[in-house]
Amino acid sequence: MPSSSGVLPGSSGLRASTISLPAGGAGGPRLLNDEDRWAEDFRPSSTIDLAIDFTRPDGSRTRPLLIDGKRLYVDEHYVSVWSPVLRSWCIECPDRELILANVKYEDVLELLQAIHPTYKDVDEQTVHILLPLAFDYQMDGMLHRCECFLINHKLPFLEKVWLADRYQLNRLLALLLRELKPNHKLDLTGTRYYGLSDRVKVLLLERMHGSPAPDEIPEAPVDMEAFVCSNELNFAVVRAKTGRSYFVNPYYVAAWSTVFQERLISNLNSQPDDIYCPITHEELKAFLMAIYPPQLRITETNIAVVLIAACKMESHGLLRKCAQMLLSPFTQLSVFVRLSLLDRCKMFDLLDKCLLMVQKPEHIMEMSQQQTYECLSTRAKAAMMDRFTVLTHKPGMLLHNCLKCRAPSACSEVVWQCPQCKTQSNDPKVIQQAQAAAAATQQMQGVSITGQNTGTGYSGQSGSNYYGSSSTGYGNNGYPGSTSHIPGQQQQQSQLQGPAALPGALGNVVTSTAGQIAQKAGGFFNMTRRNQ
Repeated sequence: MPSSSGVLPGSSGLRASTISLPAGGAGGPRLLNDEDRWAEDFRPSSTIDLAIDFTRPDGSRTRPLLIDGKRLYVDEHYVSVWSPVLRSWCIECPDRELILANVKYEDVLELLQAIHPTYKDVDEQTVHILLPLAFDYQMDGMLHRCECFLINHKLPFLEKVWLADRYQLNRLLALLLRELKPNHKLDLTGTRYYGLSDRVKVLLLERMHGSPAPDEIPEAPVDMEAFVCSNELNFAVVRAKTGRSYFVNPYYVAAWSTVFQERLISNLNSQPDDIYCPITHEELKAFLMAIYPPQLRITETNIAVVLIAACKMESHGLLRKCAQMLLSPFTQLSVFVRLSLLDRCKMFDLLDKCLLMVQKPEHIMEMSQQQTYECLSTRAKAAMMDRFTVLTHKPGMLLHNCLKCRAPSACSEVVWQCPQCKTQSNDPKVIQQAQAAAAATQQMQGVSITGQNTGTGYSGQSGSNYYGSSSTGYGNNGYPGSTSHIPGQQQQQSQLQGPAALPGALGNVVTSTAGQIAQKAGGFFNMTRRNQ
């Protein structure tokens, strides 16, 4: 129980946070008394968006940071887990705002969004902002994240070497030296080269002249060593339903888990030194490694246990991180596995977005033949049927054989081509205009079309059949109505035989505009009246 001075026992001078719980309070119906409540009631937000307003204090973020005359509010327990520098400042100045000098307000806000459950990604712009702050405040977890980004993304060679030298990223530097081949030509005239330390310059010189490459430094493993024993930072016990327990910082975990926050509030009347969580030992282990710095990198091999733990602990930040990976096109997982994981965690609003990766209806049929198909919910099966319906009703998506080259193909769209002017269009208005022209011609009564127009004086039609002659200039079918798929697809043709076939043929004609059809038809009808 917090002491009268507001200092939590075992926290070495850090004040106890006053966490407020929305929607019912600590004694309301939101308390998790049933271990399976998450499977019945909890459903993550479909937007998987998470925003934190650091400009205003709340129940947990009460410590102000003053930067350039502006304030940002943080939880001192949370930032203490990431930075030993900030932790020492919080202990030395328990009741004062922390003044951060020689930094920019926007840069500190970027750092807070990267280390909190918002989990903003590191990119080519922010890596140059986060690295100096992480280095100055001794944030090893953020330095590790930036180093992993630089290893997996392309940047200029000397730019990476300079960053590795400046911020002591030894693993990145070793990989760059191994990448550098003897007699390799480098541009040594830029400012980045002159900013290198003498040690790195010597390493580059020796490597370019044939010295052996340094040994590759393996990535530091993420283990549970920090949670085995109680210390000044991790002083509360969290216990899994299998009985295994670890020491954690309760306020840090509460920032990531709604379930843990509720349990912490329910134990405020007593010392929060033993908190039970309704998950297995493996799920608790994966959850702690995923939220604590340097934060376990989620891969195809561990995403299942991390996602299930995030659901049971109601961790919106971790759910967002897992969902982004499942919806990424670069993830090496089948669509059925992704769909099953989202369905298992009741993230129903993301099912349709996941199924957009399926481009052929036969793939949906293959998914329905999987052994674990019966484990899917009715909602997931209905989403599969919806996607199947869209694929089968989209023109050109079905597999078919081209009449010209006999090659099977599944077209993404249909393009209509006029055989006279070779104009292509996939605008559905063209069909409507052609149908309107057909209706206009039907209203012209008293006009007799004999099929033989010899001597009518019609331009370009000398003694020939208007509807069937190949001399009309309209292609093989004698009418500007032949349709074709995009190159390499099935050709479709319609041939008119007398006035009875006119409406049906015009219903399929989508190549000429209504004005062109009406102009030709009108001229022909006027000449017929004059002859009569």
